[in-house]
Amino acid sequence: MFAHLNCHSNYSFLAGANSIRDLVDAVNHIQSPALALTDTNGLYGAVEFDRIAKNAGIHPILGVELTSQTPPNTPVKPHNLKSIKGTEHFTINHDQSITQRATILAKNITGFGEICRAITARHLDSQFSLVKQLITLSDNVILICPNLDLLNQIAQKRGGQNIYAELAHFPDRKILQFARDKNLPVVATNRVFFCQPEDREVHLLLSAIRTKKTIYSIPQKESISKDGWMKPPKNMIRIFKNIPDAISNTLKIAGQCDVTLPIGKINFPPFTPPEGETHSSYLGKLARIGIAQIYHNPIPVKVVRRLRYELKIIHDLKFSPYFLIVSDIVREARARGIQTVGRGSAANSLVCHALKITEVNPIHHNLYFERFLNPERTDYPDIDVDFSSDKRDEILNYVFKKYGRGYVALISSHIHFRGRSSLREVGKAIGVPTKEIDRLTGPLPQSILISQINEVRKIVPECRDLPLEDEPYRSMISLAQRIEGFPRHISVHSGGIVISPFVLTDLIPLQRTSKGFVVTQYDMHPVEDMGLLKIDLLAQKGLAVLADTLSTIKEMNGECVDFNLTDPTVDKKTCQLISHGNTIGCFYIESPAMRHLLIKLDVRSFSTLTAASSIIRPGIAESGMMKKFIQRHNGKESAAYLDPRMKTILNDTFGVMIYQEDVMKVANTIAGMSLGEADGLRKCMGKNRNRNKINRYRQRFLSGASSNGVKTHTALEIWRQIESFAGYAFCKAHSASFAMVSYRTAYLKAHYPTEFMAAVLSNRGGFYDTSTYIEEARRMGIQFLLPHINYSFHGFTANNSFIRIALSQVKGLKKNSINSILKIRREKPYTSIIDFLSRVDIDKLEIEALIRCGAMDDLKHSRPEMLWILKVFLKNGKGRPMFPVPPLKLKEYSFRDKLLAELEHLNLAVSGHLLTLFKSPGKTTQAIKLPHFIGCLVTLTGWVVTTKQTLTQSNRPMKFMTLEDSTALFDAILLPIVYKQFGTLLYDRGPYIIQGRVKKEGRLISVIVSWINRLHSSEADIT
Repeated sequence: MFAHLNCHSNYSFLAGANSIRDLVDAVNHIQSPALALTDTNGLYGAVEFDRIAKNAGIHPILGVELTSQTPPNTPVKPHNLKSIKGTEHFTINHDQSITQRATILAKNITGFGEICRAITARHLDSQFSLVKQLITLSDNVILICPNLDLLNQIAQKRGGQNIYAELAHFPDRKILQFARDKNLPVVATNRVFFCQPEDREVHLLLSAIRTKKTIYSIPQKESISKDGWMKPPKNMIRIFKNIPDAISNTLKIAGQCDVTLPIGKINFPPFTPPEGETHSSYLGKLARIGIAQIYHNPIPVKVVRRLRYELKIIHDLKFSPYFLIVSDIVREARARGIQTVGRGSAANSLVCHALKITEVNPIHHNLYFERFLNPERTDYPDIDVDFSSDKRDEILNYVFKKYGRGYVALISSHIHFRGRSSLREVGKAIGVPTKEIDRLTGPLPQSILISQINEVRKIVPECRDLPLEDEPYRSMISLAQRIEGFPRHISVHSGGIVISPFVLTDLIPLQRTSKGFVVTQYDMHPVEDMGLLKIDLLAQKGLAVLADTLSTIKEMNGECVDFNLTDPTVDKKTCQLISHGNTIGCFYIESPAMRHLLIKLDVRSFSTLTAASSIIRPGIAESGMMKKFIQRHNGKESAAYLDPRMKTILNDTFGVMIYQEDVMKVANTIAGMSLGEADGLRKCMGKNRNRNKINRYRQRFLSGASSNGVKTHTALEIWRQIESFAGYAFCKAHSASFAMVSYRTAYLKAHYPTEFMAAVLSNRGGFYDTSTYIEEARRMGIQFLLPHINYSFHGFTANNSFIRIALSQVKGLKKNSINSILKIRREKPYTSIIDFLSRVDIDKLEIEALIRCGAMDDLKHSRPEMLWILKVFLKNGKGRPMFPVPPLKLKEYSFRDKLLAELEHLNLAVSGHLLTLFKSPGKTTQAIKLPHFIGCLVTLTGWVVTTKQTLTQSNRPMKFMTLEDSTALFDAILLPIVYKQFGTLLYDRGPYIIQGRVKKEGRLISVIVSWINRLHSSEADIT
């Protein structure tokens, strides 16, 4: 037998195997008893590999191939993908060939920790020395190395125990002779980089992508030879037939390596309660104080009972430290004046509400604690907390400081090749020009899978004319299919951090992302598998908009808006704004689909807005329950209940299950399930549906319903409704938490529109792009001023009914340059272009951009004159005492040229609407006047704001478009026949000229398109 050592699969892939499971299956197929997974400078797949290999009867050996570090002071160029040697997908390429390497295998969990620390040093220590690192290793690891110089230095320092001279792929005479001379054992390794010889093509493709070369120009040192495939044991035995101990030593090593990872063991996080308090007693004390502040005296009996119940479950499950840690983080944020909101299922908890982690009162809104936590749960519940996006780093620094950098880390996210990114990278690797790549990838949907691409022309009219059978597209698609799903690079999880009771590198290696963040090499799932606490501290733009608006209001008007005293849910202007769908810029309720729903429901209450957040989800909409809810809410259809007992639990939602909590209520009432069991049912229907579990729950539900006297056909229909949406619906507590922020942002838009829209723009908006928010503000009567070196700041600034464009909006203007402009301006304003050039040292291209976009207007000269002065100034040098002025006046830009310059340097038009640059198609209707043309044929022009493709009930594609002209947004609907006819024209934002009939449905007005074409520029093409 032969144990496979040095298999270089990434945490999930290597060429020819697109998952750890495939890799293990391949090893089973060749009947090898053991496999060593040795990612280069990483343990990315260790946890998943350990579990899958053991379940498959393969003995897992956990290790790493550690390489030498780049020489000191050598510039490092980070790349997205490193796949040399098959699987170094998540390492940083140093552009220098690696001269030394050694494989380290863990004999036990102590050795595993040594490997984690060695990897971390390799990534984070700029003075890392491979020799010094290997010398410090104990006998809890086995060292395998092919480099004679390295072996010699290690053996001299730490002796020859647990050190093997590596014979990779074939006997090497030099290594054999060295091993005999030094009395070191040898071991045969099969360094696997692709499963079969023919898979080397994929390896070369990945190497080309990593090195940013084409497959025809990859340096030989950057790829592995044809020997790097998974050879069966019999092949290895034949190759090493004259060195039998090299084969037998593989089995000896496999027998010595036996790591038991602490998978499933909960590692309780560190939190020190005050002297004399336990975690549970202190949590109870804080919760009771919070409840007293909410209810005053007397506290209702049901509140006291609910609090005791929750605290008991939290205590029994030993989760008190978790709650205390999150409470402490939120308390610190509030003390610093940072906007924060707890969301997700945590808002079902009265304890979380009492601790001010969440703002929604679960008793008032009838929220089930068991949706968040129940006695049957063994893993950590999620307590997700959002912070102002511009303040999250401040909170993270607090956590790092409080618990120690050795115990806290950001969690990584592993990014994979998907759809369009696969095609783009493959195209570059085989030498396809960028324009040709864009021609293929541009019209493709964002979410497309390569396996679906040949069907896309039937579904997406924009793609109808794509020549997929022609070269080079045919080859691009074929190769992209082979790498789809492969790891691309490591990034930072959107909110996850891990807090450990022990030094993290005892179990998890750390590394730095290309942007400089230190993260765990495991993503969130292995972190949780290892029993470590993951907390989601997320950045939310909506809260940043809220905070910035409140700050501006206070600064400009001296007003202090306190939402503890002001209830926006009963404010008339706010309710009217929401019910009319005028919510662009408002958190979570600004998309076209949501604005339409607000209008259809005539939303005027918190409960209705909460419901809207859930019924817009795919499951409810596709099951037909969304339509039923709207009809029943508007009194056009009577509420109906499949069983009389459902009226008591679904009365507020007219008999329609719209929340995840509704699933629990129905399962509990109709089938007699415990709330914990009902939550298990809800959970198994998530996006990663487990069909076996669902079938077991189905039988349990039907038998329980039968025992409760529910007729079979009724129980089956209830089950159908549950299964159709449970995995897609929102948790009610989550919807309510978001609705609270939505109401607050809507209140600010209604009462402080200028300050609010300036904050939306400064925080780079949400659903829409900057130009859409600019036009929305204009429709609200707000005027815009060009950026200016004397008046603009980093962000957009409000002043009465004006908003000044931010300096950060100027493309190419660096943050340091903005800081310099602002700092020097504090001494005195800039008086002329010469004054500015004499005082501020920034790049020529940055100055040109400032001049051309209008940021230096009113400084004595026209824009062409200032560009001339800049040229002469740079030519003559800044130190000259005399400076020439233009001998002639140079004509100022025309209005058209100004708009084009603004579009080029600001990516938006400030001085006017972009439609003015295009030929008038004759008589057109303004979007704002559409209510006067119901049932009439009209012609409109507009830019595309957003689009959505969907399928009719007969599975035919149609398209919804939201466009804008200078007066308003309008909705255009392309039914299947029209979409099929004109879809190839709809490849960008336009602008377009549209003809169609105006339709009104309820309070919604739209245009049913009969003809559409592109609108042409009045003089030259606009890019």
